[in-house]
Order: sequence, then C-alpha cells, then structure tokens
Amino acid sequence: MNKRKILAVGLAAMVGLSALQMDGVTASAQEVNTGISPYTLHILAESSLEGSLAKYIPGVNNSGRVTLHYEGKSLGFVDFDNANLLIKIPDEFKYVVLQDEFLGAITGEISTPSGTKKITPSDLKVFSDRIVVEFPKSFFVIQGKYKADVVLDFGKILKKYPNIPIDNAPSGYQFSSTLAFASSPWDIIEDPIFGSLSGDYTTNETEAIVK
Repeated sequence: MNKRKILAVGLAAMVGLSALQMDGVTASAQEVNTGISPYTLHILAESSLEGSLAKYIPGVNNSGRVTLHYEGKSLGFVDFDNANLLIKIPDEFKYVVLQDEFLGAITGEISTPSGTKKITPSDLKVFSDRIVVEFPKSFFVIQGKYKADVVLDFGKILKKYPNIPIDNAPSGYQFSSTLAFASSPWDIIEDPIFGSLSGDYTTNETEAIVK
C-alpha cells in the first residue's frame, strides 16, 4: 500500500464514519458521502450558495447581474485533485446562456486551499443549462475550503440582443450548485446537481427585466 493510500485510510479512521463534527456542523454516517482514489479521500461536510439579482433596466449601464457566492468545506485528504463547481442556471435564462457572448459575461474569483485567483474564460465551460467553473489543483490534509464569487452579467447580453426573453418566475429564480472532484465518478453535463457539497439559492425577485 503506497503512502497516499495509507494516509487516506488513516484519515478515515481518525475521523470515523459514525459521526462528523466540523465548525459546529454535525453529520451522521448516513449523511456523509465518501470518495476514495489513490490521491483523494473526501468526507464531505458543508456547503452553501448565496446571491443577489440586480434587474436589467434597458438603457441603464451595469444593470442586469446575478452575483453568486459559493462556499464548500471538505474534510479528508486531497493530493492535487481538480475540483469543478457546477452551477445550474434557471430555465428562464436559457436563451441568454445559449449566446456565444455569455462566456465573456462571467467574471469573479475562486479560492482553494492552495490560493485565490480571478476567473478567466479558460476556467469556464458553458452548457445549455449549467456552467462549470474549474478550480486549480489543490492540496490539503484534514480540512479544505473552496469558495467562488461568480458574477453573471446577463445585462451585457440583453444590451446586445434586446429581444431575448427572460420569463418571470413567480417563486423566484432558483440557482443550484455542487462541487465535484475529478476523482469522483461524476458527469458534469448529464448528472443532477446534488450531494453534500451542494447548495441552492432562490432570488427574491420574480422578474429579471424592468419593463
């Protein structure tokens, strides 16, 4: 058994699967997901997604933005594994997401146990119903924190294409997120967004465009 596997098994024994407590958050064995590879062991503990929506006002610069803040904590061991933040975009924004220019309308900052960096287009993948933010490879033992501040400037798209519709959402627009590691058997395109490192945010606003 190589050193990485020994360390991973040792951490699992230290933490225990019967109960987990970290920063005041306790999870039972049934609530804990564990992923093991020669490089990675995760006992996933806590995550959250918060945000705000500024409505688009035609003719007003810098209007029409969604700001999202994701934070996830992972207990375990990561040896330079990649993590991907998946953000599910509400169906009402599908015509905005389909525009080629949408990639350039995404900005922000990401943080891993190894450091912080600005989001660049090379960190992003855009699909019909979600975006994927790739975090740099990171290393941690015992506890790692992953954060992302993501700005979706949909007003930039509407300014160029004013006829694109964004339907109202009577219950608010819902954004969902999860953090998936490269060592996990996860399809970033097809798989649903759920798990211990998932979070949802629903806007108070029920319309995205001031008419």
